[in-house]
Amino acid sequence: MAVKIRLFRMGRKKKPFYRIVVTDSRVRRDGSYIEKVGTYDPLPKPAVVDLDRARILGWLERGAEPTPTVFNLLQSQGIALEWHLVRNKVSEQTRHIELQKWELANRAQVPQAESSVEPTQEEKTPSEPEEAPAAPTEAE
Repeated sequence: MAVKIRLFRMGRKKKPFYRIVVTDSRVRRDGSYIEKVGTYDPLPKPAVVDLDRARILGWLERGAEPTPTVFNLLQSQGIALEWHLVRNKVSEQTRHIELQKWELANRAQVPQAESSVEPTQEEKTPSEPEEAPAAPTEAE
């Protein structure tokens, strides 16, 4: 039995919401699944991803294959890196250091995205009017 980690669509028309599920690859997209391991909401900016790291790593160890879209979500959460380190039998200490490096690099990127948002009219401070240059006098 080929097991996949893939998206299970929910939500209304034009308002998608996804569960990330472990399922047999022969079952249709929104059919029965073995276990729910997370959720993905693409509508808010930035998108909201909630994953159960331990359950996903457990399924990956048992041979479950993530679909390309789910793999991208795993990369964005650092689970793909952790799985890569586990699969290559890296020591626990080295794995911990590499994950900390990834988190620091990821945090450095987040404030840049937030700073690109322009402040609203209320948040802008009124600037003082600039002084007009003095008019020339007739004596000149």
